[in-house]
Amino acid sequence: MPKFEREVEIDAPVEKVWDVLTNPNTWPQWFPGIEEVSKVTDVVENSQFEWKDEGRIGRGTIVKLDPHKRLEVITQMDDDRDSHVFTLKPSGGFLGLAKDETKVTYELDTLMGGGIISNFVAGGNPKDTLRVKKAVHALRRTVESM
Repeated sequence: MPKFEREVEIDAPVEKVWDVLTNPNTWPQWFPGIEEVSKVTDVVENSQFEWKDEGRIGRGTIVKLDPHKRLEVITQMDDDRDSHVFTLKPSGGFLGLAKDETKVTYELDTLMGGGIISNFVAGGNPKDTLRVKKAVHALRRTVESM
């Protein structure tokens, strides 16, 4: 399963970053491929939602929430199923003692089946690499503008 990972430092405390990560109203601003979110009842483990991208409807599930530390989401549209894992770690100041910044790691796993060859080909997919890079930078812009 090809995985794409990117890390970004956000000039905001973990609590503020977590508020953006778990607010479905902000997802269209930064979550890759999501233009619109609907049918979100609550952002808790095993909750589900629908999302749109280019007029097509997908479904998503909040797989795991570890408040202020980790958010795992599975999205699926047709046969395309992806795992999105966001990990947060407080940082900033001398030796990280100020904790006024947050290091966010985003890992996209395309959950692609197949053998070594298909994983090798997909693992070098520049589209997914760029998608992850754009997502973390958009997340940073969204959080820092609030």
